[in-house]
Amino acid sequence: MVNWRRYSKKLPATSFVMLNLVLGIGHFVVLLAAGAFLPMLPYVAGSLGVATPYAVWGQSNYVLAMALAFLIVRPLMQRYGAKHVALTAYLSFALSGVALIAALQTYPLYVALRILQGFAAGLSIVPSLALLLAHYRQAKQRVATGLWNLAAFVPFSIGPALGGYFAYVLGDWRLMFLIFSALTLLVAALVWALVDDQHVQPEEDRAIQPYLRQFGPLCLALLALQAFYNLGILTDMSSRAYPAWWMLAAFALCAWLFFFLRMGRRTQLVDFSLFACENFSLGLVLLCLVFALIQGSVVQYVLRLQFLEGYTAWHAGLLFLPLFLLSKPLSWLTHDLIHHGYDPRLLACLALFGFALSFAWMGEYMRPTTWESLLWPQVLEGAALGPLLVSMNAIMLGNVPESKQMHAVDLINSSRTLAAAWVIPLSDISWDRYAAHARSHLISPDVGDSYNFIAGLYPQKLLPGTPLFHELAHRLDMQSGWITFNAMFHILAVACGVAALLVWWASATHISHRVNDLERVVETWGEDS
Repeated sequence: MVNWRRYSKKLPATSFVMLNLVLGIGHFVVLLAAGAFLPMLPYVAGSLGVATPYAVWGQSNYVLAMALAFLIVRPLMQRYGAKHVALTAYLSFALSGVALIAALQTYPLYVALRILQGFAAGLSIVPSLALLLAHYRQAKQRVATGLWNLAAFVPFSIGPALGGYFAYVLGDWRLMFLIFSALTLLVAALVWALVDDQHVQPEEDRAIQPYLRQFGPLCLALLALQAFYNLGILTDMSSRAYPAWWMLAAFALCAWLFFFLRMGRRTQLVDFSLFACENFSLGLVLLCLVFALIQGSVVQYVLRLQFLEGYTAWHAGLLFLPLFLLSKPLSWLTHDLIHHGYDPRLLACLALFGFALSFAWMGEYMRPTTWESLLWPQVLEGAALGPLLVSMNAIMLGNVPESKQMHAVDLINSSRTLAAAWVIPLSDISWDRYAAHARSHLISPDVGDSYNFIAGLYPQKLLPGTPLFHELAHRLDMQSGWITFNAMFHILAVACGVAALLVWWASATHISHRVNDLERVVETWGEDS
């Protein structure tokens, strides 16, 4: 039996175990809500009465809001305390989930509530871990972070399977929102009851207004840019030129206002001096690019398996469960290797080559293929995912001053999640463009001009609206989709291979192998998104 009194700083053993359980549930729920929504998108679109690209807007804006929350959460904690920020986040998450179900007939309100829910999800992660650490004895805090980061890879692995289960097996995706809302309300109630206000006071009584003055224009700028990308999912930009230009103009204006408000201020929402650290700059760019590639592959894989291969949301989601088998064990192993002096550039390089091999494997299938055969590349991808985040964090944070490390982690989390938000619509746009190119190639003269040839033989049977016309169009769409499927993974494989070489540009002299509690907490927060 574990003697929990040896771990607890103040709470009785029963209350301490309850607090661990409650905060763990809250952490799992907000991360699951990000990944579980992907296989549901066709079902959500049906409930909204719109095409699937419109449902994608809700997901991309949810992830964007999470990215924004990472930037403002620490100033809020310093001003109001971790407990109050966590309670506000969980309550907002629960209420917006219930309101979202009631707002399905009003599309703009649905998107707004998804933004609020995403912001609440991002706002809950850091203060919840801070509450957990505040109740552990100093010598036992590594146990807390070890338990906490069990959920780090949940959005990629368990999330899609859970979403597919609610959408297809249970037959109503809205049940997940109701259950998640009930759980987060329970979490908020128990956190309020278990956590003593006097035990978790704000770190400093700082004014929040300077941060909010910069945060407002930054939010508007990024939302405008996200709206520009979202417009591209629906149609070619040239057919919606005026809305696109208005979105870009709004982005430019709000971005200028953000930089104007931060000039000469001692209080900085984003500390750009961090980019003077060579490894931080290079590592952040590489991590955001690679994370965007991974996120884009996950989004397209989940959706296209349903649209092209005919898989249910449940079977498409189950394909991601193998990611969890090796990701967490190899993440812990990478921690240990780095702390014993191994070069994190080597570990990051191996992880990126692992992704390249996994993507190349996925791109070599003769589609359509069997469901069971698609499981094996996912095991390799999970093995690469575990070491990637830990090794890249070690590279980026190696020469960041200790006083700026927590802000650096917030910037890493925000930038990486922002890249994931942008790539959701961009991956759809890229898919549509490449599929259109493949479709044109299939009916072009250099491959026999098959459509015109058949039309010449059977002109009456291939008139628009005839069964043969629809059959031929369907076959062309399917074949171009399969070509795009494999081409996507080949491109991803090459990109990850290039990233594996670029990681060696990081300076070895700027990488440290310190073993302390702050570093472990920094690395743990750097895995959550």
